[in-house]
Amino acid sequence: MKSQSAMEYLMTYGWAILVIAVVLAALYSLGIFNPNSFAPKASAGSCEVVRPFGPTTSTDIHSTGTCTNMLPKYVASFNGNGQISVLMPTLSHSITYTAWVNFASLAQSNYGDTGQIIGWEPGYGPSLLFLQPSIYQFEFSVWYANTQQEAVLSGTTPKLNTWYFMAGTYNESSGLIQVYVNNKVYNQTISKETLETGNVLTIGAWPSQLSYFKGELANVQIYNNSISSNQISALYQEGIGGDPIDLTNLVGWWPLNGNANDYSGNNYNGKETNVAYSSTWYRTYSAP
Repeated sequence: MKSQSAMEYLMTYGWAILVIAVVLAALYSLGIFNPNSFAPKASAGSCEVVRPFGPTTSTDIHSTGTCTNMLPKYVASFNGNGQISVLMPTLSHSITYTAWVNFASLAQSNYGDTGQIIGWEPGYGPSLLFLQPSIYQFEFSVWYANTQQEAVLSGTTPKLNTWYFMAGTYNESSGLIQVYVNNKVYNQTISKETLETGNVLTIGAWPSQLSYFKGELANVQIYNNSISSNQISALYQEGIGGDPIDLTNLVGWWPLNGNANDYSGNNYNGKETNVAYSSTWYRTYSAP
């Protein structure tokens, strides 16, 4: 009798239990149970830098809104053949790049690396690269006089579908170049040379060398000085939606939260080619 009752129970409720299990599995695969699904998300333009006296000025400069402690609604998605181009004046002397990066592929490009993250055309000045498959390390390189390159490697082998905070700095007065991966820093001192960039900033590619990044990028910032290790650490702790840390020396700020606009107040808006914006990116993101 007990076995018969159990069988009747399964026959009566088994399909309902199976349906519930399938629904729960589907919800899990959609990220419904990911806490980031319920985190507040900032829209494009909800935080920006205000320059009351116009672009490139710093008098009374301030920020409005806040992105720190919020997730962006979107991040830029690169398919391995896309880029964002920004017309900018030539920068010189010390410099800092920061960005949040998620690699979808480590496939080798024609140039032999796995895609430039931030750099310049013509192909000199500082750049954040991801190196050859035989090395698999983040790199921050500095070109000067358009002839010589110095670089520092991170020693970090990244994982696919994992978000990383990256930064690179060059201090012209000391000759120190640094690359940061999350909260770790790697240093190298080079000869003290005057740095000069090209006049077209490229995000996600080094077009002239067919070096294209494949994955997702967010919160790209450029400063015209070598910001401190403490400031870099603070940017990392702010998370993927963090506000710029040094408004006076901020040159450009591209959150990539649904567009390629510059929110630094300098109006260096980017032009996208083969770039999409993902709204489900947060499933692979873990806050610092």
